[in-house]
This record gives sequence, structure tokens and C-alpha cells, in this order.
Amino acid sequence: MNHYDTLGVTRGAAPAELRAAYRRAARAAHPDRHGDASANRMAEVNEAWRVLGDPERRQRYDLELADAGRPATGSAAPGGSPSAARDHQVPVMVPTGDISRFPWRLFAILFAVGVVVVFVGNTLTDPRPPAPIDNFLVPGECVVFDGSVDEIVPVACDGPYDAMVVAVVSDPAECPTGSVDRRDPLGRGRACLDVAG
Repeated sequence: MNHYDTLGVTRGAAPAELRAAYRRAARAAHPDRHGDASANRMAEVNEAWRVLGDPERRQRYDLELADAGRPATGSAAPGGSPSAARDHQVPVMVPTGDISRFPWRLFAILFAVGVVVVFVGNTLTDPRPPAPIDNFLVPGECVVFDGSVDEIVPVACDGPYDAMVVAVVSDPAECPTGSVDRRDPLGRGRACLDVAG
């Protein structure tokens, strides 16, 4: 008696048919209905459902039934019988047809939504205001000369300015060729300036 016989279905039964047969057999063999005498029958029904209810287990079980029904051919194994030869064979992997697929569509949709969010966010938000002038000179800042020959004052580059800071160095000899050096207002060294033409 095999698991199909236990549930009362044929080998070609569909999953829904197997499920319905299991429920009928479980109701018929349940110990609450028939007492402890039906416990063994209930265990057989549960084992049949455990094997046949899982597509992979069912496929392996069907292969085992097919192997058991074949006549023994070929030579016997060193142990003696043809069934011993079959026991030593390497199991064959049979594809089930369930191939996991990478969710490309989902990632494409998420990527498109992300692009739209970034584009809309950049379009609707105002650009960051320029950093306030803090007398801390960095390359790229603009300055004006403050009356004295050696004094400079940082200003915004979108207005009039006299020079742009190229570098801040400790020794005026380190300034690039063609630049003018002035004292850094904070006393950190010398500012190398590219004078506006």
C-alpha cells in the first residue's frame, strides 16, 4: 500500500484533489472520532500528506515508486541482489520546473520611482545659499583690498572683488607663479591671490 492508496487517490491527482482527499481521510481516521485505535491510521494519513502535499517530496516519491515497479536488470551489486545494485546508484536530479527568477520588473520600477523622486526634489527645492563670509580664507574665495597694501577682506564672489584666493601658505615663496601674496586676516600665513583683470 502506497501513500496514494492511503489517501484514496490516483497517482495523477491534482494538488487540490490531494488536499481534499487528505481532509476526508483525516476526518475518517481522527482519534477524537474513533479513539486511540485509529492513531496508527491517522499517522499513516499524516505521513502520506507530508510526502504528497510537498511538490518536491511527491516527485521524489513518484520516482521511487517507478523504480520499485521496474524489473531488475543488469548485474547485481557486490552484495548480491539486484535491489542492492539499485541502492548504490547515484540519485538523479530531476528539474521541477520551479526556477527562481530575479524580480527585474520590481527593481526597474523602484529605480524609475527613485529617479523621479530625485528629479522632482532637485527641481522643487531652492539651491543652498552660499556659505557666510567668516574671514577664514580657502581657495576659490574672493577678496577686496582694504586700503592698506597688505590687508584683504573676504567678500562674496557674485559682487565686485579685487582678487581670488588661489592658496593659503605659510611661506610666500610657496605661492604659484603669477600670484600675489597678502597676509591672511586670521594670521594663518599668506594668501596667494589671482588678481582680477
